[in-house]
Amino acid sequence: MLRSIAGAVVGEVIGRKRGNGLLGAGLGLVATRIATRSIPGLLLVGGAIAAKTIYDKRKERRAE
Repeated sequence: MLRSIAGAVVGEVIGRKRGNGLLGAGLGLVATRIATRSIPGLLLVGGAIAAKTIYDKRKERRAE
């Protein structure tokens, strides 16, 4: 259950950024597979998503 939720969230974030839902779904699937198979994979994928979110918020704040 957590795998499908995580895949949907990651896919939605990637699809929103790229404007391509199919690409987002595919990358979301790959990212969740990596994250659920190992602790280092989880840290890598989770850290990348967190870093991207922080980067986007900082960039948005500077644009205002």
